[in-house]
Amino acid sequence: MPESIAGFLTLRGIKVYNSTIFDWGESAAITNTNHPEMASLYVIRTNMTNGLLPAGFQSLDFPHNMHDIDFCVTNLHTLPDDLDSKWPHNSVIMIEFSQLLIIPPVILRLEPIYLSVSGNPITEIPPEIFEIPGLLILGIGATNINELPRDVTLPSSTLSVVQLGETNISFFWSWMDQLIEGPMGPVLLWASDSPYCTDLYKIQKGTADTFSVPMSPEYSSCLMNSSETNMEVITNTVICIKSDPHLYFLTIDDFNLAISTPQALVRP
Repeated sequence: MPESIAGFLTLRGIKVYNSTIFDWGESAAITNTNHPEMASLYVIRTNMTNGLLPAGFQSLDFPHNMHDIDFCVTNLHTLPDDLDSKWPHNSVIMIEFSQLLIIPPVILRLEPIYLSVSGNPITEIPPEIFEIPGLLILGIGATNINELPRDVTLPSSTLSVVQLGETNISFFWSWMDQLIEGPMGPVLLWASDSPYCTDLYKIQKGTADTFSVPMSPEYSSCLMNSSETNMEVITNTVICIKSDPHLYFLTIDDFNLAISTPQALVRP
């Protein structure tokens, strides 16, 4: 990226689509001094050198109004541990269909209000992710997780939507009941193409009476009770309709920006 980007003083957003970022250095950094109106950064279907966040996205003078930072279909595999001293807190952060093996702890410290790591080869979700203050929407779909974290002490009372479709989740722990019975009303769980939804479909069709995972006191009484009297609670909470696991509007970008048929998304 050329240093001349510093002259775009009224720039409000940047979208990099279907590209390769070879070098975006400090001399061309996005800064609050030069880009005080910058509100969004979208890096889509784009690779970065060595799969690392470019230095130009890490200024200590990062734009204060940048509250929407999305990476979708990239080779990004880690984040610098000091980003919470640079990026704004309480923002929208999406790192989807990239190469994260774990959820970087710095993401938790940034306390996003929307967070999606869907489509990454992640095998475990830290319990703290469900305790982020002010979190509204969480995307963990199309990952390699088999279950949600077992010990979540204080689930975020603001959490309203969790996208966990295309995972191997077949049951829910008891702490989930706090999100269903809480004052904000039941959280919506998008769980299409999961073993849980497969079981639920069989129960609704009458070909099974219970979930394939035996009921346990450690499990959610709201979501693992297959009785007819409880079915309304489940159907008001769990959505098994097929949906995209990513939260970023990738389909719209592909329609408007692609010059040829985009490569199909690769699941972990």
